[in-house]
Amino acid sequence: MIKKINWPVFFILIAYPVLLTVLAINYSAARSIGGFEVVLAIVGYYGSNISVGVGLHRLWSHNTYKTNKFVEFFLAMISAGALQGPILAWASDHHKHHTYTDKEQDPHSPSKFKNPVMGFLWSHIGWMLLGEGSHKHIDRVTMVKLGKSSMLRWQLKYYWQIAAFMSLVVPAIVGYIAGGDLISAYAGFLFIGIGRTLQQHATFCVNSLCHFVGSRKYYKGTAGDIWWMAIFLLGENWHNFHHAFPSDYRNGSRWHQFDVHKWIIYLMSKVGLAWNLERTPEVRVQARINETKNQMIEIRKEKLQSLQMKAEQLIENIHVKTNELENSSENIRKQLKKSFIELQDSVKRITEQLHSASVQLTEKSSEKLLEMVASKLQSSENAIYKLCNKARIN
Repeated sequence: MIKKINWPVFFILIAYPVLLTVLAINYSAARSIGGFEVVLAIVGYYGSNISVGVGLHRLWSHNTYKTNKFVEFFLAMISAGALQGPILAWASDHHKHHTYTDKEQDPHSPSKFKNPVMGFLWSHIGWMLLGEGSHKHIDRVTMVKLGKSSMLRWQLKYYWQIAAFMSLVVPAIVGYIAGGDLISAYAGFLFIGIGRTLQQHATFCVNSLCHFVGSRKYYKGTAGDIWWMAIFLLGENWHNFHHAFPSDYRNGSRWHQFDVHKWIIYLMSKVGLAWNLERTPEVRVQARINETKNQMIEIRKEKLQSLQMKAEQLIENIHVKTNELENSSENIRKQLKKSFIELQDSVKRITEQLHSASVQLTEKSSEKLLEMVASKLQSSENAIYKLCNKARIN
């Protein structure tokens, strides 16, 4: 495992944040942390967030809008300071993620491990910490789409120099301009860096958390929309819609959905800094909602049938084991027969719930009902095994 660690990535994502944390503790011991430092951290967090969402994601990875070379250069520089890799590498990984979502070729699929904790850690940070690094194997599609840009090739070639300048020098300059002394410059370097570090993990949550929880209204895969993450992700949290319509410049398609990145792109278009904004027709969005709804109903039907078969098998098994008790001693028979009968009645009630679920499959609560029934059946099965062991029935 140690041999597979990508040490530059380890330094950027693990060692460097630890160093910043230690320096921040020392800073707070010498000087109290106040509004100035908090504002710097917020600037670092959201400045990095916007460069990733508006630049790396919606401009270069999905080409959801066009802009001029000056804006591209600005976004290329700021996004390098986010320390999430060169544009071409970032876009390449993201292209693979959309092409092979939830499959083995997906670079950060949470399905890589059966253990959900391991899957979460892999999709969040593990896939970056282990291996060569995506900049060494940029896919051909990305090179065809973006590789002709001399600016992107330049950013790839000199990425570490640009990243160091944007993450070390520029924050110090911002702090000096805001505070007017060297202490302020140091605070700029330190707290803008901490804000950027926090934002890195917010972005990584799109790969991890947003593929574990959230609503799935537009797309039946693991990607989910998590509304309460909007304040942290500024729109990247509408991940289910994005997987359904990746070329749309919006992730939050409804006017009321908090998506700062789409608003920035829209305002850019109003002042001539963006054009050709891709927008999915509403009729297509509604069609996908209906299609996904029907697909989910079919999946639930299959799950329902499987649970019904399991319930029938359990009732049959209980009946067999109850008959086998007749060959047991009088004490065991009296002690356990009542338990088996009670267990049989419990499973019969579960079958009634399954019948109820088959009627209510179109309702949102049906998925929770199926999960609850599956849990009860598993508990009943475990209870049968315990009773059988107690009665020593093979």
